[in-house]
Parts: sequence; C-alpha cells; structure tokens
Amino acid sequence: MIENIQKQAPLYLQVYETFKKSILEGRWSPGEKIVESKIAAELNLSRSPVREAIRLLEFEGLLVKKDQHIFVHSPSVEDIVELYECRFGLEALTCYLAAVKATDEEKAEMGLILEETEKAIEEGSTQKIYECNTRFHEAIIYSAKNKHLLSIMETLRSKTLYCRNVLLRFDYVRTDNFLGEHRDIYLAIKNNDKDVAKKLMEEHITTDLDRILALFNNKNELTIRGNL
Repeated sequence: MIENIQKQAPLYLQVYETFKKSILEGRWSPGEKIVESKIAAELNLSRSPVREAIRLLEFEGLLVKKDQHIFVHSPSVEDIVELYECRFGLEALTCYLAAVKATDEEKAEMGLILEETEKAIEEGSTQKIYECNTRFHEAIIYSAKNKHLLSIMETLRSKTLYCRNVLLRFDYVRTDNFLGEHRDIYLAIKNNDKDVAKKLMEEHITTDLDRILALFNNKNELTIRGNL
C-alpha cells in the first residue's frame, strides 16, 4: 500500500512522507490496523524508521493508538466541526498577518492563482479547482511568515483534507461563490486591510463548513455558528 522509497537519509522522513501520502489518497481504510513489522518487511527496511514515521503520523492525528495497537484514524462529522473551529481562528489569523507581511510578489502570486481558478471553473475541471483552492490558502499561510503558525496549519490542513476525503469520498469541491470570496480576501490582503481580511476568512471558513454539513442529516445539530 505504500510506494517503494529510495534508501536515502533520513529514512524515517521518506517513510513518513510516502505513508502520509497513501493515507491522504485513501489507500488505507479508516480503522485499518497498522502492523509495523509488516510495513518494514514490505519496504525492506528495519523497523526503526517505520516506527519513527508512525510516531509522526500519530502526532498529526492521522494514526491513533488504541489498546497498544495503531490504527488509521476513522473520522466523524464531529471531527470536521472541531477542525473547522480551529481553522476559523487560526486561518483568519494568517489572513491578518498576510495583510501586514505579504510581499508584492506574494500578492501577485495570489492574483495568478485566482486567474487559474476562474479558468478551471470555466473548463469544469474539478481537480484543477481543488488544486487552486488549496494553493490559494497555502499562499496566504506562507505569506503570514510565522513559522510556528505554519507548522500548526500544516497539521490542520493534512487532517482536514483526510477527514473531508474519508467522509465525503473525494467528492466535495465548492463551485458556488467561493471564487468571489477568495477575491474579496485577496483584495483585503492586497490593500493591507488586516481586519477586513481576517473577518472575510472567518466568513469563508464558516460558509465552507455550512456547505459540508448540508451533506449530512445532522447538519442542524452540528454547527459552529453562535459558538464563535
């Protein structure tokens, strides 16, 4: 299930990256038991780098330990809500910081991503739309220039992606007015309007969650509205 890797140092990071990629792409079933010795044998490696990779993935929340055994995380709708509660505050903060710290080159890159997004929507390319959406959010996060926040957001992004893919089976991509929302956020960052940028991202995250919860029967029971 994990792609072969080249024996280049550090091995545990290679195992981590390929293992993580296979989980995010759905090649492991939620709740599936992870057998360290089996993975090591498949990769023709000692158990040490595999063990370290598993620890990193456990720290990120993609793997969980139960009764001394390791399993692939089996997310719930509640997990989505909790992750979006985190994104509501933290990603809004990245927008606030980006409006202060983003360079002209970084702002120009955001503008180019929006142009590519518009083209992808016109072409009806779901995969391209998804990629552009991810790139736009990443561009904001990196332009915030806060290494600690970047590290936290990387973990959040991975787990959010995994939860969405598992619960929605890779079918969820917003095609409503998300481009307009992105444009408004971009303009606020471009104009160094940090408070507006922060508020717009909060609204964007809330709308995104509302669209996801609309796909589940318990939408009315699970919402961050009124709690934030």
